[in-house]
Amino acid sequence: MDYKGHVCPVCNKAFEKGDDVVVCPICGTPHHRNCYEELGHCINLNRHRENYDYRRECEVNSVQDEEITCAFCGAKNPKDSKYCNFCGKPVGNSNSYSETSNSEQTSNPQGGYAGAFFMDPLGGVKSDEDLGQGVKASEAAKYVKTSTPHYIPQFKQLKEKGRTRFSFVGFIFGGGWMLYRKMYKLGTVFTAFLALLTFADLYIKIYHSEAVVAVGELYNEMLANMSANYGLNVYSALGGFFSSLNTEQLVICIASTAISLLMILIRVICGIFGNRWYYKHTVKSICKIKNTSVSQQEVEAKLNTKGGVNVPLALSLIASYYIILYLPRFLS
Repeated sequence: MDYKGHVCPVCNKAFEKGDDVVVCPICGTPHHRNCYEELGHCINLNRHRENYDYRRECEVNSVQDEEITCAFCGAKNPKDSKYCNFCGKPVGNSNSYSETSNSEQTSNPQGGYAGAFFMDPLGGVKSDEDLGQGVKASEAAKYVKTSTPHYIPQFKQLKEKGRTRFSFVGFIFGGGWMLYRKMYKLGTVFTAFLALLTFADLYIKIYHSEAVVAVGELYNEMLANMSANYGLNVYSALGGFFSSLNTEQLVICIASTAISLLMILIRVICGIFGNRWYYKHTVKSICKIKNTSVSQQEVEAKLNTKGGVNVPLALSLIASYYIILYLPRFLS
């Protein structure tokens, strides 16, 4: 074995070509001959009983040097990686990265952080920032996994100011977004409610299609003749429109309008409280993980498996939504 470049454990100087090297016959540790003779024995003598092997340790260190561990999900990556192959977050020295992020961030009165790096997975928040109940920002990022530059600053703002931004993704996808974010209980309630309203609307369109078409035609006729018949008086126009409907058409019109308003209301509620609910879910889940784990390694493992998003469920919900959306066309 060529020991050039290796370090003598006694004098801590690298071996050069031509150096007189003495190798321990038991563990294989190399020494300068002078260092070995001065010491009188192998420097790792006390480790011989542990079956210490210098060459095996070199092989392990060599493998470790060729890999870099992601500070957020714990995955192993090639040493020249800039981003984790598993979670997509930047990899490197977590301490220096944190210091860089912290030095660059500037507090914003609106709760955001100006000047933070675009790819900062913590969105400019300090890694040891307490987001509530002892949960650190770095722990929350490991649990959230995706879109952390968006959610971590929102969590910080909620903890400090008690308010956050409107969640447009919650408004658009409602309970589906909650299920995607693994808020299963809350997501199931909202998804079930929206599903019931959707099926009710679908039932009306399929089994009362003639009345639905008639209501639509009468409404369009009212709009077309509003200026001539009602002088742009909305109340008079609507009064004339409702008086022109028969009993079935009136019930259909009221039911369809109520269903649409309820669906919009649910989505608005999800948009207003979505980030707040996700913050509480994240903090509660992390606290539960920490309280039920016996070691930090177990905490890290659970953060990596319990959090994140449920992509298969999200794809299933999207597929179901479009099936329901276009089902009336196939049944009509």
